[in-house]
Amino acid sequence: MKITYQQRILSAILFLLTLNMMSQSLGKITGKIILSDNTPAESIAVALKNTKYNTITNFNGQYEFKNIKPGQYVLSINGIGVKAITETITINANQTLTKNFKLNENKEELNEVIVKKSKYKQNNPSLSLRLNTPVLEIPQNIQIISGQTLKDQQITSMSDGVIRNVSSAVRLEHWGDLYTNITMRGSQIQAFRNGFNVVSSFWGPLTEDMSFVDHIEFVKGPAGFMLSSGDPSGLYNVVTKKPTGITKGEASIMGGSFDFYRASIDLDGKLDKKGKL
Repeated sequence: MKITYQQRILSAILFLLTLNMMSQSLGKITGKIILSDNTPAESIAVALKNTKYNTITNFNGQYEFKNIKPGQYVLSINGIGVKAITETITINANQTLTKNFKLNENKEELNEVIVKKSKYKQNNPSLSLRLNTPVLEIPQNIQIISGQTLKDQQITSMSDGVIRNVSSAVRLEHWGDLYTNITMRGSQIQAFRNGFNVVSSFWGPLTEDMSFVDHIEFVKGPAGFMLSSGDPSGLYNVVTKKPTGITKGEASIMGGSFDFYRASIDLDGKLDKKGKL
């Protein structure tokens, strides 16, 4: 059967008319979603269940579905921190359905969140530095490593763990944590314990065990007006724990790699009723 040119033109016209009639029979859904305070709800998921139609609201809270076949659908709205909404809707041919919604907060999902902050801060140096002035008012760069820092970081060695908290402080030699030789600002810094210089050789003093250390003070630069130390690099002062007379105690057990095991106990209190011991 031979198809003439006129028949092809007629078939094309009928096809276009069919598409036009089909497009005119499709529906459309638009709407706007706001929050309880009447602000636009952005990035809220909107979908027609069990269909391919899904979208999210724009920054104005608006959404839109085009070319929807007439029928009944379930419109669902979901978002983080808001109560979900589902509603059955009916779309007719050539209809533009407008559905606006107002969302409420979902208190079951928005539980109370408490944000706390803490910092390692010690305002005053020890009396062994012979200063009765807050650190902020002292014309000297003093950095204090608090006892809480030593505890939280589980530091056990003066030469290995403490210096990572001090800027420009480095460890040159490794003596198996037997000696402490710390260099800062180009030369070895002097080691003090409770205000007394304990450097006995170039290798430095024997390293302190952190179990009896209360805090450590790093003084950067010459400190002759404090502890008669004119070393240009500075000094560090290890302040040991002092008896308080309060009955308390603490025990700890640590373990790590390379067969590292460590146990410590710290007791405080009075040995007699009068408090002389």
